[in-house]
Amino acid sequence: MIKFFRNIRQNLFNEGKTTKYLKYAIGEIVLVVIGILIALSINNWNESRQQKKALNNIYSIVAEDLKKDSLEVDMVLNFMLDRKKVFEKVLNDSLKLEDVEGNKVIHSILTDVRVLNIEKRGYKLLSNFEDNMISENDSLAFRIINFYASSIFFSEKVETIIIDDLIKTNDLWKNQEWYTNIMQNRKDEKFIDYMLTNREFKNLCAFRYSIYYENYAPTVEQFQQGGQRILEAIKTRLNKE
Repeated sequence: MIKFFRNIRQNLFNEGKTTKYLKYAIGEIVLVVIGILIALSINNWNESRQQKKALNNIYSIVAEDLKKDSLEVDMVLNFMLDRKKVFEKVLNDSLKLEDVEGNKVIHSILTDVRVLNIEKRGYKLLSNFEDNMISENDSLAFRIINFYASSIFFSEKVETIIIDDLIKTNDLWKNQEWYTNIMQNRKDEKFIDYMLTNREFKNLCAFRYSIYYENYAPTVEQFQQGGQRILEAIKTRLNKE
């Protein structure tokens, strides 16, 4: 094709048709420029399609993470729910001997915790996705990043307090003669007496109750609700593609 255009230019030049030669040369330049623009457009379209495919793959991973997190949230909330009535009885001074005997939960009420392990795989992939590969109009990506950033920040803050309190409680109790028994989930009469009569136990329960039910439970529930909304948004996005 290039040889064909070259021959035409050479014939026009040899025949002395300078005006036609110049017009033809300009026309040829215009065709080349148009060809380049078309090629760039196709290349940009291919890149955009690949970027969109990569982004949708990350959205799929985020969706899977949120499904796993939902199961984890249920376990954490059930853990706290199983202990809530015991905490309330302690705080209301209504805990009785019959409430303690045969109740496996109460012996580990302050020495056992469960915190939410948020799956961060998709969030990290999305955060590391190159900025110029996410359109400013793609509000879903920024919505997901903001959701995870705030959720992780607040949950980890409360979880740090829970773990610190667990450590402090163990340090406080570790020299007690009943400590070994409760750590092995065995019944101990002296520990039962401590729970029923010692003000220290009530104070420790009051602080843990505040952390669990006034701070952590609402944080976990908000994460679950927000995660469900994000999951629905991802499903809508993927179904449109």
